Order: sequence, then structure tokens, then C-alpha cells
Amino acid sequence: MKLPYSPRGNQPEIIDRINSAIRHQSHIVLESPTGSGKTFCSLAAVLPIAIENNLRIVYCVRTNSQQKQVVHELQQFRKVGYSISAVAFQGRESLCPEQKYDNELKRSNWVEKSKICKSLKTQSRMGESGCRFYRKLLRGGDSLVKKWSSDILTAEKFAEQAEEAGICPYELNKLILKEAKVVIVPYVYFFEEFIRKFMLGRMGVSLDEVIVVVDEAHNLPDWSRNAASESLTIETINRAVVESNKYGLQLADGRHTTSFLNIVEASIESLSDYHIPDNEEEGLLPSHLVSPDSEVPTFETEMMSLGKTTLYNLKRDSSEIVKMGQLIRQNLLDLGKRPRSYVGSVGDFLCRWLDSVESYSIRLVGNDPRRLETVCLDPRVMTGFLDSTAGVVSMSGTLSPLKMFRDLVGLRPDTILKKYGSTFPRDNKKMVYLKDVTTSYAELNSKPQVWDKLVERLDLITNSFSGNIALFFPSYRLLESALEKLNLAKPIYCEYRGMKQEELMHTVESFKSESGAVLAGVMGGRLAEGIDYPDSSLEMAVIVGIPYPAPGVRQDALQHYYDISFDGRGWEFAVESPAIRKLLQAAGRVVRSETDKGFIIITDNRAGRFLEYAPELEAVDDIVPEIHSFFEA
Repeated sequence: MKLPYSPRGNQPEIIDRINSAIRHQSHIVLESPTGSGKTFCSLAAVLPIAIENNLRIVYCVRTNSQQKQVVHELQQFRKVGYSISAVAFQGRESLCPEQKYDNELKRSNWVEKSKICKSLKTQSRMGESGCRFYRKLLRGGDSLVKKWSSDILTAEKFAEQAEEAGICPYELNKLILKEAKVVIVPYVYFFEEFIRKFMLGRMGVSLDEVIVVVDEAHNLPDWSRNAASESLTIETINRAVVESNKYGLQLADGRHTTSFLNIVEASIESLSDYHIPDNEEEGLLPSHLVSPDSEVPTFETEMMSLGKTTLYNLKRDSSEIVKMGQLIRQNLLDLGKRPRSYVGSVGDFLCRWLDSVESYSIRLVGNDPRRLETVCLDPRVMTGFLDSTAGVVSMSGTLSPLKMFRDLVGLRPDTILKKYGSTFPRDNKKMVYLKDVTTSYAELNSKPQVWDKLVERLDLITNSFSGNIALFFPSYRLLESALEKLNLAKPIYCEYRGMKQEELMHTVESFKSESGAVLAGVMGGRLAEGIDYPDSSLEMAVIVGIPYPAPGVRQDALQHYYDISFDGRGWEFAVESPAIRKLLQAAGRVVRSETDKGFIIITDNRAGRFLEYAPELEAVDDIVPEIHSFFEA
């Protein structure tokens, strides 16, 4: 079939490679530089296969901007004759219009929103008030699905138009899943088992009828590990105590639930004192399977000691407070309030903690916030099902080493691995590193002059160039410290912890509209990945150091686990490769097309060891003449 664009550079080969892999029921891991058209190539390769074989495509993205890009490309395919339907699927948090008018719904988390929504839908079906947007959807039936499946819209546009029509965008989105040839979803909707099964049920397909495309796949291992981890904070326990006192909760034997919760808190405090080393934020806990006679305390032994109880009774009490939480949530729901129970949350966590015997996780006690935490070490807990699909296309600009990615997510050994270089003019990009500065933790913490010199260089670079510049830092801590010291005579647009997506995109657009502004973000953050800064909207990126993971027991455990699981390659898998990927992703924001021109500066002398991954990298002493020479050429 006709393509919406004439393939350029190595795109014909990429399309053929992907197409061949999926037709032969294989998987492919593909690295191609940012700006090389991976979204277009993947769709051009898999759409014909899906149409010919009555398969469906699930396109997994990490951010809203990536989802919009897929929608844009699909719209172009429609224009040249591809008779396909698609849906950009998002959760209630983004699509529910009722939360604009219902404060309890607005303040709820996604689990609570689900419970409230279910209650409102039940009321609507019974002829009661319920949700006015859902009532209109009920009256529309199949005709609505047919009408709204006829166009391919971004999630934002879909929500806007559905709300204007008085129809619930979220529920309408779910109905369209049955018709959609392509479903574009955030990672969570496909890699969380419960949600995946729900979605596939709505689509009416099994896993072996789905072609999976994973965009920006370098994010998948870390995302998977984080998604499979969970924590219990002292703050949650304190809120549970307030809730317990409010309702006068008691356990079956007459003990106040509050006393049980107090013992939970005391146990965490005791573990913190014992296991967290001085000047550290986290401490590694031994397995709960250790001998009860061991002198090294675990959460279980502390609870049994302080509560003068047995492990059996501890599990029984935890199950009891889970049930209390369920009753509280239902009572609040009946009253039209958000169904939140902190008592229930504590119980849920404790039951999972006490019953867990997985070998792929570790247990931590931590400060800031004070907490218990189960940390997943193995991404395959979330991704191991991928081999059961009709084929997987995993792609990114930074996936090397490709075998490492394949092994981390559990793809089979015969997965095709292919790496492509840039076809953009070499003279349009210059990448250098400074030999006289570093962001090494050890150096920064022991020598104040190292930090002063780094700030001096950042001031010099940003004030010597009149165009738009991005500063990408290894961490929010370093970003915040630098902004306090920098003396910049330019507008600054900054990413901060917990920034809402809407505010973030407004920040990006405001920066793009400037001339001579500074954008400050973190490597691995949303500003440094998945967002395009075309033409003169970004002409220089300063990579402030190497984004090595912060040292500590968590990182040590991950490296040790990878050493055992992957033949002694723990340093490469857990430290070096993740840092390189984050660095190169940030660097890739500058040159996105054949006509873009950009300068990339790494302010860390350790960058010289990465020539294997960035062979164009040069060391420089005097940076300002280099900048002027490049942009004047």
C-alpha cells in the first residue's frame, strides 16, 4: 500500500526489517537515532500485517506527547487509503468530565475513582441520578461507537469533543476498543496484568492476536521494576491511626486497632535505627524467612516481639484490618464520598508483605519518608508475557547494548537485534566534553571548589550563546542547587518534582516561543525524553554530568542481582548502560531532522570513557571559541 511519506535515509531498510521479523512470528529490538522516524517506520511495517491477518496493534508509549505523535502518523496513513480505526486510550484521571464538577471524585486516586465511577454507573442504569455523561452514553448504543470510531483523535481532542456532546469520554473510549485496529496506551495499561486482561477482554482478543510496539523502550525495564514495587510510610500509618480512633475500630479479640498500628510504626522506627547506616537514607532488611532465633531484626520479628504475638496472629490481624478498610470504603461510597481508607491500605500492604516469598525483590527500610519498601529487581515480573504475543517491536534511540535489553525484559534468544546510525549531516551536530569539571559524588562532596568550578562553566556557556539552551542535570537535587548559584541574564523555564503534565507542556511551549531562554530539567525526566524541540527552539544542550544512579543499598542490591542473573554483568546492566542511555536521550533533543543544527556539551571529564557509544565525542579545553566557531560556520 501507499505510504504517507517517501521513506528517507535508511527508513526503507528499517521498515523491511520490522515487517520481516513480525511476519516470521519473531520479535525485534531496534535502535535508531532520535529524529529518524521510528514511529512512521513501525506503523508502515506492522499495519499491513495486522490488516492481512486480522491482528490488532497495541502501541505502548510513556508520555502524552508520544501518544500524540502516534495519532498524527495514523492520521497520515488514513489520508493515503489505510481504512483503519484507532483509539488513544487514557485513564479516568485524564478523561472523566464528572470530576470537574464532583470534588470528591477530583480528589480521589485511580482506585477510588474506579469505585465511585462504578457506583455512579449502577445508579444510572437503575434510573437514578448517577452520572449524566454515562446516561447519555447508555441511550446512544452502537450508533455512538460507529460514529466515534470513524475518526482518529488525540486523547485530549477526543475528551473535549465527547464532553461537548455530553458523553463520557472514558466509557466511550472503552467501547471503541472493540473496533480499534490500533490501540495507543500508556505502559501501565498493557504491562499491569489486571489492566491488560481487562483491556484485551474489551478488545475481544487474546495475546497471540496482538502485535506490540513499545516506543521509547529504554524506559521499560526501570518502569517495570518501579511498577512492581510498593511502600508503606509512617505518614500513612499515622493517618490510619486517626481513622481508627474516629471509628473506634477493634480487633476480634477486643484490642484497639490503634494499638496494632502503633506497634507497626514502632517496628519500622526500630528497624530504621538498626539497619540504616549513618549518613545513609536506606537500609537493607534481611528476608523474613530468616530463623526466628536470628539476632538480626526483621519487620516480622520486631512485630512479634513488641506485640507479644506469633506470626500466625500477625497475619490474622492484618487480614482483619483489610476487612475493616473494605467496610469503611463502602460506607464512604454510600455517602457519596471518596472511598479512601488508610487502615485498609496498611492492611493490604502488610498482607502482601507477610505472604511474599519472591526471590526477585528486596526489602528496605528508609528515611525521607520513613517507610518500609518492597523493591522489585527484575523487570521480567511485568514483561515476561511478551513472548506470548504475535510479535514485539521494541524501539528507541538508546537501547544499546541490545542483548542486555532483550535479556532484561525476557524476550527469547532468537529476537532480532538491529542498530542503525544517523543519516543526518555530520556537520550539523557537534558533541564535546569538558576535561576540567566533573559531577562525581565523591568529588562534589569532598571538594567545594569542584562545585564552584562547575557553576562557573555553566554560567560561561549559557551567557556566551544567544539562542535557546537546555541544561539537563543528573538529579533534581543538583538542578535545584545549581539554579540557586547560577547568574543567568535569561528567562529560565524549569522542571520540578511532581510537575503536572499540563503545566509541563505549557512550560515547554513557552520555552519554544522564546529566543535566548534556558530550559532546566533532569536526565530521564520528561523534558529530556520524548519531546521534540524543532529548528531554533533548541540549539544547544548542556549535559551537566553523567547520570549514574545514586550509590546506596538499593543500587548495590540491583547490581548484585544482575551479576547473578546475567553472568557477572551487574555494573554494565545496573550502572553504566542506564547512565549512557539517559545521557544520549537528553543529547538527542537537539538534532531532530536533516536541517536541525545543534551543539552538545557534557560538563564531566568522565564522558571520555563513552566513545564506544558516541564516537563523535571530542574533548575541549576552551569551550566558548568552539561554540562561536560552530554556529558561525
